Amino acid sequence: MKCLLTNHICNIFINLTIRYHFAIFHILFNMFTYNFNLKLFAFPFLFTSLIGYTQIIYNWQNSKEGWVSGGGCTLTEQPDAMAMRSFNTTPVMRSGNLQANLGIDASDYNKVEITLKNPTTTPANANARLFVYPPASNTAFCYFNFLVDTSMTGYATYTIHLDSTPTNGIYSGPVARFGLRGPWGVANGDTIYWKQMVVSNTNIVVDTVDVTFKLNMANVTDPFTTPELNGTFNSWCGNCNPMSPSLQNDIWEVTLPFVSGDTIEYKFSADDWSIQETNDPTGDCTNGNANFTNRLLVIPDVDTTLIPVCWGSCDTCTTISSNFQHKIKDVLIYPNPTEGLITIQSDDVIDKIIIRDIFGKTVHIDEKVQKNISINLTNFQSNVYCLSYLIKEEWESEYIVIKH
Repeated sequence: MKCLLTNHICNIFINLTIRYHFAIFHILFNMFTYNFNLKLFAFPFLFTSLIGYTQIIYNWQNSKEGWVSGGGCTLTEQPDAMAMRSFNTTPVMRSGNLQANLGIDASDYNKVEITLKNPTTTPANANARLFVYPPASNTAFCYFNFLVDTSMTGYATYTIHLDSTPTNGIYSGPVARFGLRGPWGVANGDTIYWKQMVVSNTNIVVDTVDVTFKLNMANVTDPFTTPELNGTFNSWCGNCNPMSPSLQNDIWEVTLPFVSGDTIEYKFSADDWSIQETNDPTGDCTNGNANFTNRLLVIPDVDTTLIPVCWGSCDTCTTISSNFQHKIKDVLIYPNPTEGLITIQSDDVIDKIIIRDIFGKTVHIDEKVQKNISINLTNFQSNVYCLSYLIKEEWESEYIVIKH
C-alpha cells in the first residue's frame, strides 16, 4: 500500500483492520486527499472522534495484521490463525512497532474479545495477558490477565472488560498499541494460535437491519445435511450461522442483523465446511479476488430479503441456459437472461406486472397489459430481478436476469 499520509495515520491504515461504514472511509480518504494544506494536528482529532464509534478488528487468518513479536516468540501467518511459536515462557506480541499509534483514548472502548486456541497441557492457571501501551513505549500502562482453557482442539473466545479493574495499572489515557502474552505455562517450542481480536464499545447503540439470505441447493450433488453462512461478520466460523429450510423446495435461508452501510464478504458452505461453494471471481456478486473468491454485499438501509441464488452462482437456479425460456400457466417469458428487452406472452389477459430488485424495491409496474407485452429494461443494472404477474386474480412470480 502506497501511503501519502503522515506515519501516524499510515500506521492506523496499514496495521489495523477497521470494520466501519464504507461511507466513513470514503469521507476520510477524500479529506486526506484534498486537505494536505490543513495542519496535521487536525487529523488525530478527526480520526479519534470517528474511531471511537467503531470496532477495531484484527483478523489473523492468512495475515499478521501488522502485529510483531515483542520477545520470546516468532509469528507466522496461517490460513486459520496466526501461530505464536514460543522460545521462552513469556512470549509477547504487539500491534505494531514503537512508531505505531492507534490514536485512540482508553475511554473510547470498554471490551476486548479474543479468539484463540491453546493446545498446551498446563494443568491450571493458564492466564494469558492483554497489555495496553501508551505512545512510543514498550512499557504498558496496564494489563489484564484472562484465564484460557488448555489442551484445546478448537477455538474459543474470551472477553476482557476494559472497564473492570486491571490486574495491574490504570486503564486511562491515550492508547497507541495493544499486546498479548501467551498463557502462563507455555514452554519453549509450544505454539499458541490467535484467530481474532475485536475491540469495541458496548455503550454505543448501533442501529441494525435484518438481512435474509436465501440459497437454492437444487444443483448440489455432494451429500450434505445443513447449509451455513460464513463471512467476515462471523470470522468464517463454520456452522455458527446454520440455514433453515424454507417453504420453497431446495431453498434454505437465514436472517442476521447488520449495520446499514457496512460491506461484508461471505460464502455458503455446509456441515461445518464439509463442502463449500466455488464462486466465479468475474461474477457480479463477488469480490473479484481470484485466490479467495467471496460474495460481496453492501448492507442496505432497510430490512431486506435477498433473492435465492444458486450454490456457486450469482444467479438463480432457473438461469442455467443462455437460451432459457420459462413457461408457467401458459405464460412465456423470454429471453432470460436478457440484455434488457424482455417479452411476456400469455394465453390469458395479464392484469398487472410488477418487477422488484433484489432488495424488494418495486422498480417497474404495468397494468392492463392484455396478453402480450415487451418491456424495455435496458436502463436497469445487471442483476437478478423478480417479475410477478397477476392473471385471473392469482399472482405468479419468476426470476429474470439482466446481463449487459
